[in-house]
Amino acid sequence: MTSRIGPQKLLIATERGPRPPGRDATPAPCHPTAGHRSSLDQAADQAILLIHLASQNSLATAHRAVGRLGSRATLGPMGHGHHHGGGGGGGAGTGETSRPATIVMAVAVALFLLLTGAGVVLLWPSGDAHETPEDLRGLVGGSGQLVDATIERAGRGPCPDLAGTGAPQGTCDQIDVVLDDAPEAEARVHLDTLVDPTGPVLKAGDEVRLAATTNIAGQATYYVADFQRSAPIGWIAFLAAAVVVAVARWRGLAALAGLVLSYLVIVRFTLPSLLDGHPPVAVALTTGAALVIVLLYLAHGVSARTTAALLGTLASMALAGAFGALAIRFAHITGLGSDEDVMLKAFAGQLSLPGLVLASVIIGSLGLINDMTITQAAAVWEVSEAAPHASLRHLYRSGMRVGRDHIASSVYTLVLAYAGAALPTLLLFTLADRSSADLAGTDLVGAEIVRTAAGTVALVASVPLTTAIAALAASRRPLPPSPESPPPTDADTADPAGGGYLDADTQPLTRHR
Repeated sequence: MTSRIGPQKLLIATERGPRPPGRDATPAPCHPTAGHRSSLDQAADQAILLIHLASQNSLATAHRAVGRLGSRATLGPMGHGHHHGGGGGGGAGTGETSRPATIVMAVAVALFLLLTGAGVVLLWPSGDAHETPEDLRGLVGGSGQLVDATIERAGRGPCPDLAGTGAPQGTCDQIDVVLDDAPEAEARVHLDTLVDPTGPVLKAGDEVRLAATTNIAGQATYYVADFQRSAPIGWIAFLAAAVVVAVARWRGLAALAGLVLSYLVIVRFTLPSLLDGHPPVAVALTTGAALVIVLLYLAHGVSARTTAALLGTLASMALAGAFGALAIRFAHITGLGSDEDVMLKAFAGQLSLPGLVLASVIIGSLGLINDMTITQAAAVWEVSEAAPHASLRHLYRSGMRVGRDHIASSVYTLVLAYAGAALPTLLLFTLADRSSADLAGTDLVGAEIVRTAAGTVALVASVPLTTAIAALAASRRPLPPSPESPPPTDADTADPAGGGYLDADTQPLTRHR
């Protein structure tokens, strides 16, 4: 049963004035158990002393003094002090742990940093320019130099007979465009291109990008290669970033900085290193380790809690790579399931496509694993903050209860993410009326199944791994002040600036009986 000394009872206590000399200052009987009696008596004596001191000043300072004590003296079922709050109480809220645990975790992080640094040095791209075949340039988006233009008029009509054969030439898109950066005399160009049934319908006012070509008569001309998207994409990215910063503030700004860093690492290191022929698995592991070490500390700060999540993420990432390697070998995944894969093999024969599939498993599952480990570490620390004297087993079991619920929602999230990315391909197979078993046996879908399975195994394993690491660290954190500490004195509670008492929360004293 719980009783609270609220503001009304404080009012009665302070109106009675100072305690007469020799009068026994014993709180109202609450019949505690034997294990609770000494702690309850100590807390009650402290409360009465603070009330007596505060009565010499004002009722408001009495409220503050008892509230200050109440945040320290809540007694749990085992008779220990129970701390509430986000940042105090021996480091529960700040993610602190004991010095030996801190040293062990620091050594582990240093080892991973050493391995990651060695990987970066050994796998750093050579910087040599790769020759780009013109055929490949045309297949992936046209010529290397595109011209911005605006459509002034668009329509359809018969194609001109440039060869002079007199035979019908079919139907063409007849458009007049204005080149953005051309002199006035050469800015307007008329284009006739055969109608592409799979292409977009062009309208006046569309901003497009033109690629240079020659027509059937050998004359220089252009064709519409794509739309101009720089401005719309820029505005979309800006709005998304503004929402992140508006909601998460400084944490959101740090997350955006991490996003930019991820882009730079992948563009400047991962892709050039793969094109140099380095092992895709080694490149992916180095990329993932470098990103997760920097991003976790950047977004969540340097603490034992963040380090526990980091170690769980790195261990799970290694597990994803090991399971993916076995699954690819067992299922005979070749990595040649799509036209893009075949094209990549043709123009970059030095790449190992099965290894590339495995690299995509490691990098693709990293984000969701990171989310899971951060949640687990935070859950364990919150349990430790609510029960500072909880055992390692209690912290682990409590964290696992949270983790099992998170697993249930995250597994199908990973499956839906891969299904969404492969949706056009799945629609094609559906149109071809292929059975599910036949579909799963193809190299393209089989590779996606391997990605999903490896990511799921790593995601699920990250829960017990991170929970165990976090529980070990949190169970060794500094304990909050014991309720058996000496009663506060005038020097403890006096406010040197104003001659009164230090401000405190107005949380009432909670006593269990």
